[in-house]
Amino acid sequence: MPWPFGPREEPAPAPLADETLSRLVERAKEDLVRTANVASDGVTLVSAEEVEWGDTGLGCPHPDEMYAQMITPGYLIVLESGGDTYDYHAGADPEGPLVQCAEDGTPAGSAAAPAPPQEPQEETQIGAADALPRLIERASEDLVRAAGVGSDAITVVSAEEEEWSDASLGCPEPNKIYAQMITPGYLIVLESEGNTYNYHTGADPEGPLVRCAEDGTPASAAPALPTEPVGEMIMDDAALTRLIERAKEDLAHASGADSGAITVVSAEEMEWSDTSLGCPDPDGMYAQVITPGYLIVLESDGATVNFHAGIDPEGPLVQCADDGTPAALSQIEIAPQMGVETPLSRLIQRAVEDLAQTASVASDSVTVVSAEEMEWSDTSLGCPEPGGMYAQVITPGYQIVLETGGNAYHYHAAADPEGPLVQCIPDEESDG
Repeated sequence: MPWPFGPREEPAPAPLADETLSRLVERAKEDLVRTANVASDGVTLVSAEEVEWGDTGLGCPHPDEMYAQMITPGYLIVLESGGDTYDYHAGADPEGPLVQCAEDGTPAGSAAAPAPPQEPQEETQIGAADALPRLIERASEDLVRAAGVGSDAITVVSAEEEEWSDASLGCPEPNKIYAQMITPGYLIVLESEGNTYNYHTGADPEGPLVRCAEDGTPASAAPALPTEPVGEMIMDDAALTRLIERAKEDLAHASGADSGAITVVSAEEMEWSDTSLGCPDPDGMYAQVITPGYLIVLESDGATVNFHAGIDPEGPLVQCADDGTPAALSQIEIAPQMGVETPLSRLIQRAVEDLAQTASVASDSVTVVSAEEMEWSDTSLGCPEPGGMYAQVITPGYQIVLETGGNAYHYHAAADPEGPLVQCIPDEESDG
């Protein structure tokens, strides 16, 4: 007997709370429609769960390929069509690697959503989705130059994530000062002709990369930062060289002196106590966070002039007067309100803009109570949505507390200055 009220419809599944997971499920369905030649309404979601893959192969490795041995958060998505189920393995990036995994645990030949194409390397192919493939490529190129071997004679022994205890990347030069801050990066071990070589890196694919000798110091042939003569000193930091150049240009412009008559008295690394760089504007507000940088002292016509800077070669640079405030004659533009163009200052700017909009107040009525570095326990940034799904991975970022109208507002952020930023209601307030 036919159903009297028309076709029976199955209830639609509840929308996924996690936008990343929703996008990955959407991509998996699109792939299955394309590869299995089925209608989109014939594909249903069986399950979707967070997983931690044991390496960057996402639990579905290509035979004969090597993968970085690092915990990789992601998802296992199971779809159904025509009575058959299909497993998709993914990372945590909604537009990143997604692979249909066959019963034998290797990628199905029909999977049409592979990881982004990477430049081929003989015997050094790594399935990492981020900076690691480029860092391995650079380390291999350096070893070719340093050891005089062919690239096909180099293999990757291991590549793992590290949190270096300071900016030396775990391989300090003797007698050099480094910013005391947790620095995420990688330890890459290469092998050639029976010898192993350790490379220490940061997280930036084009950033610092150093070959570390057995004594824990940089090997002589490692690609350390370029060295350039500055006055009577040899500076091993290209950023400092550029900052000194800019300071000379500023002093020549402000004083009318010939730049050739300006000499460098000293240049040293500093850890400023806040983002004012040790030279606060009396009316300015600054984040109370340790800010690495430099103190540069120049001399012209018998007078010495102090310049305070951060570590960015094109970032804030301020001529500091004897009273510890910015010199009126300085021609360098000082970043407003929060002092320096760091990720934190940008995040504070965004938080202030958000609060001004949501609370309908003027931005100049918002003050910064505190700003501190955090390591959130997952990608919710310490402020999860009820029912939300989050990758269980340590996420560096900041907690910013603002005040306006006598009320405090908490903002949680990741380390990316343009990344996630959420106004979070403390538990005691939400419970009330």
